[in-house]
Amino acid sequence: MSIPIKELLAGRKAPPKSFNPSIDYYNSAKAKSPRGVTTLRDFFEAVRSDEYAESVSKIRECIAHGVDPGELKKALPAVSISGTVTTGGRSGAATEGRFQHSGLLQIDLDGKDNPNWSLGAMREALMADPHVVSVLTSASGTGVKGFARISPDVDLHLGSFLAAERHFTAVGLVIDKACKDPVRLCFVSHDPDAWFRDDEARILEPLTEADVENGDGLILHETGPRPPTLHDLESMLSCIPKGMHYDEWNKILSAAFAQFGESAIPYLEAWDMRKPGEMPYKLKTRMKDFGFGTLVMRAKENGWAPTVESSIAPRSPKTPAAPSKPEAKSSDKSLIPPHVFPIPANEIGHDLAARHIFSVIGPTNRLFMRGVTAHEVAQEPAGDFTLLPVNPERFVSMLETFGKRVMRREVREDGIVRWRSTVFPAASAKVALLTDAAREVLPTIRQLVNAPVIIPKGESGVEVIGKGYHPHAGGTFITSGHVPDEVPLEEAKRLLMMTLEDFDFPAGGDASRAVASMISPAMKIGGWIEDDFPLDIAEADQSQSGKTYRQKMICAIYRESPSAITQAAGGVGSLDERVSTALITGRPFISFDNFRGRMDSQILETAIRGLGKVSARALRVAADIDCTPFLWQLSTNGAELTRDLANRSIITRIRKRDDSHSFKVYPEGDILAHIRHNQPLFLGAVQAVIREWVTRGRLMTTECRHDFRVWCRCMDWIVQNIFDLPPLLDGHREEQMRTANPKLQWVREIINAIVADGYGGEHLSASDLWDAAEEHDIPLPGRQASNEAGEVRVGKLLARLFKESNGDAITVDGRILERETVTEYEPITRNRRERRMYRISDV
Repeated sequence: MSIPIKELLAGRKAPPKSFNPSIDYYNSAKAKSPRGVTTLRDFFEAVRSDEYAESVSKIRECIAHGVDPGELKKALPAVSISGTVTTGGRSGAATEGRFQHSGLLQIDLDGKDNPNWSLGAMREALMADPHVVSVLTSASGTGVKGFARISPDVDLHLGSFLAAERHFTAVGLVIDKACKDPVRLCFVSHDPDAWFRDDEARILEPLTEADVENGDGLILHETGPRPPTLHDLESMLSCIPKGMHYDEWNKILSAAFAQFGESAIPYLEAWDMRKPGEMPYKLKTRMKDFGFGTLVMRAKENGWAPTVESSIAPRSPKTPAAPSKPEAKSSDKSLIPPHVFPIPANEIGHDLAARHIFSVIGPTNRLFMRGVTAHEVAQEPAGDFTLLPVNPERFVSMLETFGKRVMRREVREDGIVRWRSTVFPAASAKVALLTDAAREVLPTIRQLVNAPVIIPKGESGVEVIGKGYHPHAGGTFITSGHVPDEVPLEEAKRLLMMTLEDFDFPAGGDASRAVASMISPAMKIGGWIEDDFPLDIAEADQSQSGKTYRQKMICAIYRESPSAITQAAGGVGSLDERVSTALITGRPFISFDNFRGRMDSQILETAIRGLGKVSARALRVAADIDCTPFLWQLSTNGAELTRDLANRSIITRIRKRDDSHSFKVYPEGDILAHIRHNQPLFLGAVQAVIREWVTRGRLMTTECRHDFRVWCRCMDWIVQNIFDLPPLLDGHREEQMRTANPKLQWVREIINAIVADGYGGEHLSASDLWDAAEEHDIPLPGRQASNEAGEVRVGKLLARLFKESNGDAITVDGRILERETVTEYEPITRNRRERRMYRISDV
């Protein structure tokens, strides 16, 4: 540097408020020289207009369809935001003194480098920053570009970039490292909402030599290439995947041997040894055409980056590698600077490094322990949040976003300690995620919800917690939503009962269970009941009765989208595997939609029973999941349950309204749209009911007709004493028994089919029942003799059921199937005969 940094800073004057620097304009990314000069404001007006709309639209369409738009993008015009070339071409202009700096630094934020940020959030972060002059969406539509004010001096560009990198990393944003090139091009784009600051932006101060002295470990101006070290070799090999094709593997070996000779053998054996003792032979027979540059290139292709402080220059293979000097021994944690994420090496062990790293990550609430596995809260493309296990590769990527530098501690021969910037090895990341430090320092997470939660406060109070992480119930992360206003109790009751007005419940107990199913999620998420919660079964007599619709309404009250498990008709993936996938994602509601046939899942039964953790495995992801936070829903027209699952269920029946029924309409549409539009109000209504229950002493009834007694007694008290509804379990035991009895399930389906066809109340023969079963595709349960007539099989099945009921009537799902003996007269033979006939009526 020809002029000291302090003198340059002292002599700099702030540009006027009408800041509008000149920038170069290029025909395309392939152009070697600029076509002309434009200004920043003219460039933005073009981006806001439709000048480049057609070209940019084609690029974004390619990306949307998974097609690489490489050539289309390279053909776009581009500008050099950081200044203009005074003479000649772009190449070498900054280092040869042919570049006039504009005082701008390009800030590139790519979506793939910032997976936890939406485009809108990245735009808002840049627009709120006082150093940023303007913001626009990139040509690809997957990133955001901002232009920050920096010192208009090409010699300070690298220091300004490093200052910007540190500045934005502190808020969790990762900027493209290629922006440290002053002559980097920025493609034109189309963004009618491109933003330009009206007032004067602040200049982002560059890092100086003083920053280096204070421990940043950076050298802002390169003094020449240095020879690579064995640490560089280890770092590069950690990035290159194992198990590659033999020819490519041999090239990597030859490149390492060309630089380090036999000193490379232990590092290569640790990386990818194919046969024991093979490396010395490979050293003798190495391919002479491949030098160290091949290794550097392969490492960069796999994400490796050279240290910030200098470039690497291959040395002559004849020069022996300098032996590494052992580091001084120390166990003091202070040997790690606070701004560093250390790589475990020598006296910095894995546990010490992990404790230092996780002590920084823990307070940010971006990484959590779920069981014994580290997880992050991530947003899916559809907008839903989910819990994702963090693998080593993802952890390496995350480390770059916490405002610290990944560095390796080195001790020179003269005893001076230097910290060198490098890439965190995936192998070390894998160990770090499994350390005791991770389990002890990172916050735990147990449930992920989308709306505020009402929780106990003291012995007799309540509290509503809002967006963010809370230690409640072993770790609760609330992704969104404002704390709802308190709703008066009478208004709350009116709102909740209004949601059920259009449903036809066969009995009062079904209405009570429908109300309980709306309150139950808040009771579970809030930790009000220390007991298992049943599977919420919505059962209908016909299709399109509203069974799934009712459960969607419940999810809408809590701003949730359920993890839907559909019944696979073929293909791969068992029911247990689909349940495991839903458990791993962590969404609170798990729904089985329109399930038919036999429901038999060991994981489901274990999860509902609340026995702590289940081992879930799906799509190469495995985790021990605490199953207690989940809420289970099943909609069906007649699923067959195991006896255990039936005992762990709460069944709410619905009958289909006739075609003449007029459903209530709201300003937003149907009741589901009305709930979604007024979600805080309905959630406030649920919370009002819980407040009343708490105020009155959290009372319970003595109901004991369900396996989950604490849940049942609490909800039974609420529906009877707050809503004035019938007891919760009226008629429920019979429905539980029926769902676990295939014969009774068959009778229910036949009854519903006959009533739907308009033959309820008529005398029907066994032959008529068999015809109805065939017409509606309702197979008889159990094995049947192939030579037996269908009506005979139906008669035998019903005979066994009537015998079990000790009479001539079977009550199923609010309807009665009666057996009668009817005397018929044959007019031709004038004979009379008696026949067994069946008739269906309502209870």
